[in-house]
Amino acid sequence: MTVRCADGQIRAEWLVGCDGAHSRVRKAAGIGFPGVAVIERFLLADVRAELPLPHDAVSVWLRGDRMIGAFPLPGTDMWRLMAPAPAGTAEELGPDASLAVLAGALEDQAGVPATAVREALWTSTFRIHRRLASGYRHGRILLGGDAAHIHSPFGGQGMNTGLGDAENLAWKLALVATGRAGTALLDTYQAERRPIAEEVLESTSAMTRMIVGETPLARAVRDRVFVPLMNRPSVQRLIWEKSSQLKVTYRNGPLAPRSLVGRPAGGPHAGDRVPDLECLREDGCPTRLHAELRSRWALLLPTMSENPCTSTARRYLGGSDTVTVLTPTNSGRRQVMLVRPDGHLAWRGTSPAGLSRWLTRMLGHDHTRRPRRGP
Repeated sequence: MTVRCADGQIRAEWLVGCDGAHSRVRKAAGIGFPGVAVIERFLLADVRAELPLPHDAVSVWLRGDRMIGAFPLPGTDMWRLMAPAPAGTAEELGPDASLAVLAGALEDQAGVPATAVREALWTSTFRIHRRLASGYRHGRILLGGDAAHIHSPFGGQGMNTGLGDAENLAWKLALVATGRAGTALLDTYQAERRPIAEEVLESTSAMTRMIVGETPLARAVRDRVFVPLMNRPSVQRLIWEKSSQLKVTYRNGPLAPRSLVGRPAGGPHAGDRVPDLECLREDGCPTRLHAELRSRWALLLPTMSENPCTSTARRYLGGSDTVTVLTPTNSGRRQVMLVRPDGHLAWRGTSPAGLSRWLTRMLGHDHTRRPRRGP
């Protein structure tokens, strides 16, 4: 594959388009990007301001069909202001006009004097769309992040969804590019990640419509039901869990098919994210699971003694540099667990033969195929 740039051209075997909502990679691949507008237009500005607001939380004011949000940025006086463009607002607003509208909304709805906003460092307008790529892969071209999905910023899931794409695709593409896996493994990227994006699009669109309150009935439900619920600690925790995406699971997906054997009590199911367990390395040094993963697989053994699953995993996946062996300090489990580089459980069991079967199916061929050293 050849990519032609302004300063020359690049030859590569694979191309991953992470070039945003207007992705040229997606367009060149002929991948559709269907969707609809959710909200007509929002105004944004990064400002210097003296606001009497907490710096560890987002502040939002809702007044009828109006709203304004203030998002703390790094620094003592840096904020991002966001509000819907009022009806009749000119299509093209300069920085001064945008700042005047936002500062006026802050004073009108939050009671903060407009003079508290001293300077605009950046302004923009945008329309909130929900769009989802019709496919995440076309031959040797793949998509990730905003090139594959865009949605409302309400709920704060945009960056986490893109990062989830990257960590899911990276280890799969590495196995394929080095010849350890067949290209069919890349189809599991869309199978695992696109349903997550679909759910994010649905939830953020619903939240946006609820917060903006497009009808009197919607505003009444928002003010009398939604806002009081948002102030409950239990609801706030659920929202945090949802937006953090730490409980995303690929259970029952192509790499974690439904099993006739029930899930062991207290343990994750294949496809679930594995907690950041306290562990011991092979040399006995203490560590934590997530610190050891990075770009590696982790084999969690019930005891520090040798286990035949170790040689099986390393034979298939690339040796000790690719598979780290750890022993959880307080697990009490008798099974071996193989954890993917993205932190999700790949396999659990006690039989090296069972691990071998799973790896053969995942890689698409037997481990005896000679891996390639590089692209």
